[in-house]
Formats: sequence, structure tokens, C-alpha cells
Amino acid sequence: MPIHTQNYRHWEGTLKTHSRTRWWIIAKAELKMLAQRKFVRLIVALPPLIYVFVHAILIYIVNQVPGIDFGFNVDSGFFQNFIFRIAPIPSTFLVALVAIFGGSGLIATDLKNNALSLYLSKPISWMDYLVGKFAVIGILLGCFTLIPGLLLFLEQSLLAGTSFLKDNYWIPFSIIAYSVIIILSTSLLMLLFSSLTTNSRYAIIGFSAVWFGSPVIYEVIKAIARTSKVALVSIWANYDLLGTAIFGGSPDYSVHWVWALLTQIALIALCLFVLHRRIRAVEVVK
Repeated sequence: MPIHTQNYRHWEGTLKTHSRTRWWIIAKAELKMLAQRKFVRLIVALPPLIYVFVHAILIYIVNQVPGIDFGFNVDSGFFQNFIFRIAPIPSTFLVALVAIFGGSGLIATDLKNNALSLYLSKPISWMDYLVGKFAVIGILLGCFTLIPGLLLFLEQSLLAGTSFLKDNYWIPFSIIAYSVIIILSTSLLMLLFSSLTTNSRYAIIGFSAVWFGSPVIYEVIKAIARTSKVALVSIWANYDLLGTAIFGGSPDYSVHWVWALLTQIALIALCLFVLHRRIRAVEVVK
């Protein structure tokens, strides 16, 4: 008797596709792979964890130990500095650290192994693929900026009393807005360079050149022109301008924050355009 009559039967069911969760399958798989790499897990998790823990201790000491003056208050500026500010250098380096080790190989590795065409051969659109990869860096950066920022605000509210919460009830919204801006543009920028090469090292070089090189270029042009109106060439200065506007601080640049917002929108649009072209190119070929 033929084999197909004994064991093989045509599947007569219906395939249920959940378009809203397709991206999560990709994100979950990438997060699991990152978690299995001890070096990446150590680099991405340990320094940010120490950074958050130090800020938590500072908040406790300021509220519970009298007579100690650190030269700052736990106010809106404190939370802006925690999330991202040029003055405390660790925040700028830690954001880059998480983005580089968490996302440099997300698309580059797929291009190297021809896995992108395999992804798109499934019932997955280019948008599902992009959102899934973006979610990996977004979740990692959110665990460093958004979630700790809200937890630190909660700690300060519990230790300082209701008066602090009444006067600063708007800070959580600022934390969310500022974190979203940083997560969105930084993640897309990292994915942009990852999509331009099949080697994650080149993606790291390209991202680092923009991330660390643009502030240097700004300082050079500022020294020549003797004005801070050229701050838009620095990605750090753009974040600083937007953060100062969101948290109600005093700007350090003679540029309105609206121009920084437009610059970020343009950067995000450029990243999406290039990513769309790179991913759709593989989708069309297949």
C-alpha cells in the first residue's frame, strides 16, 4: 500500500494569522538570542543597572540623610539628567552602549545569512519585520530610560511626601515623552546602519561616527563661528534642546527647540525611508 495512504493526509484546516502580533515573534526570538550571549547580556545589563542603582541611592540619601548637600535637587532637571543629558557623560555613553550591543547585528546578520528573504517568505510584511527589530532596541532602551525614570519618580514621591507629587505631577509625562523621542530616533538610527551592511562591526562604526562624531563637529564649528546656533548638527544637542523644553529647564543653546524637533522628525523620516528601501529590495527580489 502506498505510504501516502497510510500516514500522510492533506491538512484541511485554516491558517489563523494575527497581524498584530507577528512582529512580537521576531522581537521575542531576537531578545532570547541576546539573552543567551553572556558578553552582550553583561554589557547591556550591568552598566545601566549600576547607573540606575546609583540614582536610586542618591534620591534616598537626599531625602533621608539630613545635612548632606550634593549640590543638586531632585527636581525635573534631575530626571532629565538621568534619561539623557550632555553634562552627565555616562548617560550618553550608556544609551549608545545599549543601542550598539543590542541592535548592531539585528538586520546585518540577517543580510549576511540571507535570512531576511526567509522572513519575508512567510506571512510577514516588511513593516512586521521592521517593528519586530525596532522593538528589540526599544525594549532595551526603555528598560534603561522610561521604566527606571518612572520608578525613580515614584521613589522620590514616596520619600518626599505628597507636596512633591502635587508640585511635580507633570514630570512622569515628561519622562515618557523624552524617553520615547530618544528610543525612537536612536533605535531607527542603529537599524539604519545595520541595514546598510552585512557586517555588524561596520554598523557599529557608522553609528558611533554619527553618535560621537556629530558633537565633536558641533564643538569645532561652534569655536569657529563663535555661536551655538549650529547646535542642530549635534545629535546630543538636539536631545538636550528637546529635553530642556519638555522638562521646563533653561536652554544652553541659542536655538529654539522647535528646530530640534524638526531635525529629529527629519532624521526619523530618513531612517524609515532607507529601511523601507533596503527591506523592500529583498522582498521584491524574492
